[in-house]
Amino acid sequence: MMRRIGLAAAALTSLCLGGCIFGGTGSDTENGVDRSDQKKTDTFEIKGVTARVVDAEGKPLAMVNVFLFAPEYRPDTGDAQVSVMADTAKPPVTDSLGYVSLSLKAPGKFVVEGVLAGQTLFFDTLAAPDIKVATPFTFRVRATAAFAGKVKLASGMRIDSGTVFIRGTSRKARIDAAGNYHLGSLPADVARMAVGIRYAASPTSVQESKQVVIGTVSMTPTYACKDVPKDSTARITAMSGKASTSVIADSIPARSKEDSSKLNTALKACDSLPTGSVVNVVSRNPAVPGQPNDSTAVPVLVLVDEKPVSSMFGEKLTPAQVIPYAECVPSAGRETTSYDLQLLPAGGNNDLLIKDVAAKCLDK
Repeated sequence: MMRRIGLAAAALTSLCLGGCIFGGTGSDTENGVDRSDQKKTDTFEIKGVTARVVDAEGKPLAMVNVFLFAPEYRPDTGDAQVSVMADTAKPPVTDSLGYVSLSLKAPGKFVVEGVLAGQTLFFDTLAAPDIKVATPFTFRVRATAAFAGKVKLASGMRIDSGTVFIRGTSRKARIDAAGNYHLGSLPADVARMAVGIRYAASPTSVQESKQVVIGTVSMTPTYACKDVPKDSTARITAMSGKASTSVIADSIPARSKEDSSKLNTALKACDSLPTGSVVNVVSRNPAVPGQPNDSTAVPVLVLVDEKPVSSMFGEKLTPAQVIPYAECVPSAGRETTSYDLQLLPAGGNNDLLIKDVAAKCLDK
């Protein structure tokens, strides 16, 4: 019914990504089991596609609203869900024996949600290759849990706005200013579904460390660092995606001790380098005979800030870990959608880590 990715409660585990069959609680449950040999019950004639909802003990549940969604539907877009039902005037609701007929417009695969008194009982998939054939499906109520937590970015930047959502359902939740989200109490199997996030992020701060030239360019350059005014921040952060790859490659990671020394000197000129901040390093290029001196600006992102470390020789600072901002965070400053998430179970919550940094940059 779906491709599953298990969750390990004590470790980082990837959530189901875009390639999954959306929805579903796994082939190890009785949900969505086709019982084609059961064409007739005591009081219910099976005609076409039919759903039956039962509790954990197999007892039928009445008054359960059954909703079907197209697997590709995304509630974060704000677009209305196009009904897959032929009869939209009468929403499917189970009877006293837990049965309900599903008048589908066309054959296909759908995400199914069962709701009773405002509480979601299950998510699953339903595959109906022929809607005219009497085909009953059984859906079982699943254990629920609070699906809430804090959203974190691997880059350390802050989320200015965002929405956590479950593709193929109507479930979504806004991310507040502190990065918290709450999708409500949902079946625990949600963790196997295509959970995504649509967000826009920005650096925690922006600084510019500029080489100060006194007379001619010195072999040991001097830098001056300052905070960038808000009206100029967009100019620097907009360099993401525009900076030349060759320039970045020549600058960071440094290809020579001289380049490394210049970068370290530029960063040390700043009073603080908080995680998620961007430093625009502006260096003077060596003079070329017959050409005017110019400069190169390369924004770098601070992944890990300076930290004091105690040793037998006293306390010292470990250098900040930085990566090329333009190359490693291609979507910075723009709204983006990601399914590249990791679940971080902690304290009963489900914190989400968003991998907004290119994997090739994390090992540098």
